[in-house]
Order: sequence, then C-alpha cells, then structure tokens
Amino acid sequence: MCKRIFLLLCTAPLFCEIPLRNLTLQDAEEIALEYNKNFLMAQESTYQAKERKNQAVSRWLPAIGYRAEFRDIDKKELFFDVFSTQFTFSHRGYSSIFQLSQPIFSTDLIFGLKSSQLQAQVVSYTQANTKNELLLGVRDRYYAVLFYQKKLEIERENIDYLAYALEQEQGRLNAGSSTPFEVNQSKVAVANAISLYYSTLKDLKNARNALVISLGIDPLLEPEICLAEDTMPVHQIPEIAIKLQDLEAKYHYNQSTFPTTEDFLKHIDSLEYARKLTLFSPAEVQEYLDLALCLRPDLQARKLEIDVATQNVNQKLGTYLPKVSGYVRYSYNDVDLGTVSFFKEAYDLSAGVVLTWNLFDSMLREHEVREARSVKYSSKINYDKEWQQIEVEIRNGLYLLEEAMLTYSSATQAVYVAEQARQQARDKLEFGRIAPLEYRDSVNQLAQARNQQNGASFDLIAAYYQVRYSTGIDAK
Repeated sequence: MCKRIFLLLCTAPLFCEIPLRNLTLQDAEEIALEYNKNFLMAQESTYQAKERKNQAVSRWLPAIGYRAEFRDIDKKELFFDVFSTQFTFSHRGYSSIFQLSQPIFSTDLIFGLKSSQLQAQVVSYTQANTKNELLLGVRDRYYAVLFYQKKLEIERENIDYLAYALEQEQGRLNAGSSTPFEVNQSKVAVANAISLYYSTLKDLKNARNALVISLGIDPLLEPEICLAEDTMPVHQIPEIAIKLQDLEAKYHYNQSTFPTTEDFLKHIDSLEYARKLTLFSPAEVQEYLDLALCLRPDLQARKLEIDVATQNVNQKLGTYLPKVSGYVRYSYNDVDLGTVSFFKEAYDLSAGVVLTWNLFDSMLREHEVREARSVKYSSKINYDKEWQQIEVEIRNGLYLLEEAMLTYSSATQAVYVAEQARQQARDKLEFGRIAPLEYRDSVNQLAQARNQQNGASFDLIAAYYQVRYSTGIDAK
C-alpha cells in the first residue's frame, strides 16, 4: 500500500494538467491519444518501421571502413615487405586498410528498399487502426458512464416514488383501511428498488474503471473524473437528428404530444417495414461502403501487404541475376602483413569491381519463388476476406443504428405516456380513489420506460460511433 501511495505521489505531477473535473468527450479522446499505452506502442512501432526504411536506404549508400592488424610472434615469420617487394623474416607484422565500398547492382537491395517502404506504410496504417479502435472504446465507455449515471438517477427517483407509496399505505394502515400484508408489500417494493440502486452503483463503478483504462491514466485518479455531460446528446448529432425526423414522419411518432390509440395502431402496422432498412437508402449504404474502402486503415494495410508480397516475389526472382559492387582501398599490405609499423607505412590506392553470381543451387531459388507467389496469393485472399467482413460490419451497423432509432423513438413516447399515467395515479392516490398498489404499478412502469429510453439513447449513440468506426472516418 505504501508503494502504491508513493507511486501516486511520483506520477501525480504527470497528470496534474489533465482536465478530469469537467471531462468532455473531446477531452477524453485527447487524453487517450496522449496516454493510452496501446496507442503509444503503436506510435513506437511506426517510428521503428521508419527507421527500418532508413536502414534500407543506407544500405544503398557508400560504406567507409578501416581495418588494422598487428601480429607479434615468438618465432620469426615470413612477411611480405611492400617497399622492397620481397619477403622478410620478422617477429612482427602490420596491415592497415581504408576502404570505401558501394553497391552497384543488387536485387536484394532494390526490392528490399521498396519492401521496407511499403512495410512502413503498413505499420502506419496499423497505428491508424489502433487509433480508430481506441476512439471507439473511449466513446463507448464515456457514454457507458453517462448511461449508468442516468440509470442511477432513475433508480433513486424510483425509490422516492415508492417510499411515498409506502407512507400512504402506512397511513391507511394507521387509519384502519389497510392491512399489514399490503404495507409489507410496499416495503418489499422499496427494498427491491434499493437493491437495484446498489447494483447500478456497482455497474457505474466498473464503467468508470473501464474508462480510466481506455484513457491510460493512473487508476487512482478515477475519483477525479466528472463528466461534463449529464444527458445523452442524441439530438446534438446531426446525422442522428435528421434520421429521427425522418423516422417521426415515417412511423407517425410524435414525441412531444400525447399519442392517440390510432397512433399506436399505425405504429404496429408499420412494424413490418422494420425487417429491412428503411431509413438508409441503397445509395447511402453504398456511400458508407465507399468510405470504408478508402479510409478503413486495416483494409488499407491488407492492400499494401499484397504489394509487399509482390516485392518479395521480385526479390526472389532477382536472385537469378548477379550482384555487382565496387570498392576503393587506400592501404598498406591489404593482403599480406608487412614489417613496417603503424604511422611509418606508405599507402597504396587500389580500386575494383566485384561480381558474384549464383549459377546453380539445386532448385533452392525455384522453391523460394513458388513460396513467395503463394504468400502473395494468400495476401489477396486475406484482403478479400477483410473487405467482406467490413462490408457485413457496416450493413449490420446500419441495421443496429436504425433499430436503436426505432427503440429510442418508441421509448421516448412510452416515457411521455408513463409520466402522465404516474401523475394521474398520484392525484388519485391522494384522494383515495386508488390503492397504493396501483400507484406502485404506475411508478414501476415509469421507471421501466425511462430505463428503456436511457438504454436506447446509449445504444443509439454507440451504434452511431460503431458505424463511424466501420468506415474509418476518424482514423485519418
């Protein structure tokens, strides 16, 4: 425990500037992009891939090296004296070489450079995909916290309503117009509501911890988090607001007025259309698919992997060709050791070209080429598989988004009706025209309707951001 407190004291200055007290969704996204460990590792992977690309470039550039050798032996050995151009017996031998080497033609270097450039792009797309997944996780968990906060508020109000019914029932018992059984039933209703409240409180705590993990900050800072929003911003998202207006016209939803029986019957008759997409036209669906084809980073990575595999095939085919390199040497006895010590030797300049060619290797290259071509074909299959999964993901996401809109509109209308019914039940209860049991029913129905609306609001926003994730529009 002491170590944990010490660690918090050490890391507290690192997080002191983080705006956790009035945390907006945009703040949460910025914090996650700065502190989330998975995203930080993805950034480092991108940096490493760029360095590997630079290494491939460096292999094409000249290399300068120096090599010196000194040998001291007990028995004299025969050394070649470059100055007298004859062999001399000596206890000591020396060699000193400065060399510049430059590749002239090498298929390994040519296609290796192209491959490293493509691989660097693949890793950058992987980082973009990590960002895309991170933003989706932060948004889901941010609004999950808001969902449980709202649910906790509903459960607390429900306790107050049920406590009021218990007071009324107790008053009737004292007046002799009720029984202990009815009072106990009211007590059970309050106790159940309290249990549900504490269960929601636990869920809220778990949601807040999950948000902290996505943000990448120290878990001990969880109590500092206070969301800036207190309601689901359903109508503040233009794409959702426009579709809800269309839904209101298509399904005869009128959320601001008390619905008639005819409105409900029309809604039931129109449920048959919910089996297929009605709010999103085929052109809109195709637009989402086109966006994913252009922007989805993991799909772009799979596409580049085909190009990497192509370069690998070319590299294997290039092994049938020779390799050519050149060198320039400024040396003293670069082949045999001489007898003149360091700093006294005379250097000679030499240059040359080296050609190496593998003429036969028992079909090794042929098998490598076949393997490389198979890897290329596998990359194409993997790309097609990824695209099919994304297409299904987008279509399912649009279905979920439309379903969430239907549920939200219906739940909003149900809340309006339930609020009216609870108020009417309360008025009748005060005048003794209904039993507290009937009032409890109206209270529970209101709580259920409000929870359904709250859940539908969360599902609607979550589905909206899932579609954005599926298109990759936020990974740019």
